[in-house]
Amino acid sequence: MKTNIETLDWNLGNINASKDKDGRKTLDDVFDESTLKNIQQLFSRGIISTLENIIATGKEANVFRAKTIDGRNRAVKIYRLNTATFRKLEKYIDGDPRFKNSGNNPRERVFTWAQKEYKNLHSMWASGAKVPKPYYVHKNIVVMQYLGWRYRPYPILKDLIPVKPEEFLSYLLETIRAYRSMNLSHGDLSEYNILNVREKPHIIDVGQAVPKEHPMHEELHNRDMKNVHRFWKKYIRGLKLEDLK
Repeated sequence: MKTNIETLDWNLGNINASKDKDGRKTLDDVFDESTLKNIQQLFSRGIISTLENIIATGKEANVFRAKTIDGRNRAVKIYRLNTATFRKLEKYIDGDPRFKNSGNNPRERVFTWAQKEYKNLHSMWASGAKVPKPYYVHKNIVVMQYLGWRYRPYPILKDLIPVKPEEFLSYLLETIRAYRSMNLSHGDLSEYNILNVREKPHIIDVGQAVPKEHPMHEELHNRDMKNVHRFWKKYIRGLKLEDLK
């Protein structure tokens, strides 16, 4: 299998990334040789058939739209294997009893993080929380439900304020209560990882979520709720932090 970036569009699908220097660097950072082999495993196992356009970029991962053999959209989150930012995230792994053997090197820790996101999505989905449905995890790649219309993902809350803030917040609190029923704290909840899906909230980026056994469980939840209050008090007059419980 060829690994240079020039063959990626042909070999893995039509990735509509920028062809400028920065765009190529982004793809080079994500599609190292090991990751290309991991993607090939997804093709071989029939999980996806093509990898399409980039829909989100971040410090630790990029998210792509993919298609299944029968033409269904999927979101494919690919964690970078060469990122140094995972050192900041180790506090969410350490103390999580689900991942006592998280590996001793950075690459194994990335694999653990992908497993952690998948497991958190699975638990949250099972609780009835509005999160992307998880489908598959392999090494540094998580395949999940695509939340968007054709090639365009639904916008984050920061970029599209709901027409009825009170109603939207009410739905959001229902989702929070749902995953809290599974004894989970999100740990990084904000307007940047809540999607506005046709005026309904869907929460994304749940890799850092921790169970009640984690020493930071309550601290993280309290921080989440302060973030929620900070954002929504701008749109809902008189909103108090205790109103969110």
